[in-house]
Amino acid sequence: MPLVLVQYKQLAFLEEVVEKLSKALPKIVAPNLNLSEYERLAGGVLPEDIIVRCTKGGKMDTNEKDIGIIIFAHDFPERKENLEERKDAIIKGIHEFLATNYERNVSGFVWILLAPSAFGQL
Repeated sequence: MPLVLVQYKQLAFLEEVVEKLSKALPKIVAPNLNLSEYERLAGGVLPEDIIVRCTKGGKMDTNEKDIGIIIFAHDFPERKENLEERKDAIIKGIHEFLATNYERNVSGFVWILLAPSAFGQL
């Protein structure tokens, strides 16, 4: 269950962008984190497995971009092997989303953090 945290500046136009982007992110992130050789929820990832949380930045934030996207996912060796390619594919998907939905330039970043983890459903 990868977790995607989206933090964005408190700019009026960004709220609409982030609201729609948050709904698009699972379809962008899932195929780029998926490990097809694993079962679902054990490395196999579908869009409905991606949790997205969005928060507005605060007045004390410093050097923030318009949108910052941090992705937490389990540290599978297969993800490490081509992590840069996975990150680039996610950025490409976000660029395509923004280009087809918004005319303004939006600054931002994607940061994928892999760590040992354990997930269990209630």
